[in-house]
Amino acid sequence: MRRICIMAMMMSFIAFVSCNHTKTTTEGTGDSTAVAEEKVVEPEVEDHQLTIADLNLNDDNIFTVVYAISDDGFVNVRESPSAKAAILDTLWMMFHGLGNGVLIEDQVGWSKVSVGEHVGWVNNHYIDYQRWYDGEGDSILVAAKDETPLYGENYADEGDYPLFTTVKKGTILADDFIIHNGYYNLLTGHDYIFIKLDDAVIVEKK
Repeated sequence: MRRICIMAMMMSFIAFVSCNHTKTTTEGTGDSTAVAEEKVVEPEVEDHQLTIADLNLNDDNIFTVVYAISDDGFVNVRESPSAKAAILDTLWMMFHGLGNGVLIEDQVGWSKVSVGEHVGWVNNHYIDYQRWYDGEGDSILVAAKDETPLYGENYADEGDYPLFTTVKKGTILADDFIIHNGYYNLLTGHDYIFIKLDDAVIVEKK
C-alpha cells in the first residue's frame, strides 16, 4: 500500500512539472511570433527634385551631333586616331539639317564618335558640331534614364520613330526645344530629334 502511494505521488509531480513546462514554452513561442509579425513602418522619402546645382554642364556631358564638312562630303570613321587605321564607317555631311554621328570624346586633332553601330575616330579638321544647348535658355532638358533613347525622323510615316542614338542618364540634351505630340523636339532646319516625355526631365534655371 505504501509503494502504491509513493508511485501515485511521483506521477502527480511529473504531471505538474510537464504542465508548467508546456505552458512556459507556449507563452514564449507566442511572444516570439508577435515580435516576428510586427511590421516596421518605413518613413516616406520624397523624390529629389533636380536643380541646376545637380547638373554636369561640362562640354563632355552635352549632347552633340557631328557631321562632315570636307569637300567630298564625308569623313572616314577609323578604328583609332590615325590616318592609317582601319575604316569602320562613314560620317556624312548634314542631311536635312542633321548630322549622322554623335560625339563621345573630343581630343586634340581627333574626335571619338558613334556612327550607326560603330564607335571610331574622325579627324577634327573635317567635321563640325551641332548642339541644342548653349546656356542661354531658361529651362534645361536632361536625360532621365541610364540608356535614354533619342529618335530620328520616320520617313516611312509608319510605326514608331527610328532610334537615332542613346545617351547616358544626366546628359544635357538641350535648352532650346519644344514639346509636341508626346515628345520633346530638338529642332533643326528640317529634321527633328525626338525624346519621349518620360525619358527626360526639365530643370528650371532659378
